[in-house]
Amino acid sequence: MYLKQTILACLLATLSQSALADQLKLQVGYPERHTVQKGDTLLDIAGQYLAETGLLHRLWNVNPQIANPHWSYPLLGKATEGGKQVVHLSPKSRVENKANPVPMLPLSEIGPFLQTDHILADNQQAKQLPYVLGNNEAHIGMLEGDTLYVQGSLTPGQDYGIYHPGVVYKDKQTGELLGQEAVFVGTARAEERLPNDRTRVTLSHNQREVYQGDKVIPLPPQETLSAVFTPKAAPVISPGYIVDLPSKARGGGKFDVVLINKGLRDQLAPGDVLEVRRPGATLVGKNGKVSYKEYSSVYNKAFYSTGKQPLPSEAVARVMLFKVYDKLSYGLIMQSQDMVSSGYQVSNF
Repeated sequence: MYLKQTILACLLATLSQSALADQLKLQVGYPERHTVQKGDTLLDIAGQYLAETGLLHRLWNVNPQIANPHWSYPLLGKATEGGKQVVHLSPKSRVENKANPVPMLPLSEIGPFLQTDHILADNQQAKQLPYVLGNNEAHIGMLEGDTLYVQGSLTPGQDYGIYHPGVVYKDKQTGELLGQEAVFVGTARAEERLPNDRTRVTLSHNQREVYQGDKVIPLPPQETLSAVFTPKAAPVISPGYIVDLPSKARGGGKFDVVLINKGLRDQLAPGDVLEVRRPGATLVGKNGKVSYKEYSSVYNKAFYSTGKQPLPSEAVARVMLFKVYDKLSYGLIMQSQDMVSSGYQVSNF
């Protein structure tokens, strides 16, 4: 998916100032659109429009709200063009105090999480959801095109997601229930309400086999999905940690998704950016010698690991939150110097 920005409006607005109208001239045949590439700056883009590239800094001088023209901070937006979704960037400037620019966001990486992935607040919520009863062919695993019956009153004509209850997340220190993973397995369309609070549905798509007992949750309308994210420093929070990587990989890098143990109750919101820190290595000291705890014997770990402070933690990544629940949040790794794993700390930078 390409990020496209209409630059002409900004330049014409600048040229409308009489003091500069005679000094800044547009090139003949200037492009009406520019596809933003990694590494683009305001001056790079303006150079494609101005006839005299030596006057680029005058453009910056009449836009003092731009702290640094060498950095671009695009916003994600969703639109439809030629039957396909595209992302537009509005010609808007902002002052950023970050030490490093935030790179562009690949909407394709987080789209499935926005529309289908879900976290259940607790077991009680899961018990109250409609669930799959099965079908009259007695299939154990049901597939696309099958007619299913659901216990619960659904709205005919509406699409629903079907979910299998997954991992139960608990705080590793307090044991508090944070939420339960709902694994997306497919979509179904409600066809007809039946007696006894049941609904006949058609399984329209599935990623995995649908089983009896799988939960049924309404899918959010496409037009209600968040498509614009403004990266910003998160409010001050107590340090949290990465609970899980939805990919179930051992480590994640740039543009991978992580789940953290912070959410709405910590005043977090989509767009908030946090730092990810790798824990310092734990040391074992014996008779004046030092070794890493993970490579030490069981005996040395038990009797010689106390008293040695671990090495300092290191900042290895930054993550932007895009889907926030009460106690958990999904975030996208925006910058990464090294792989991140479950248990890594998240905090303000």
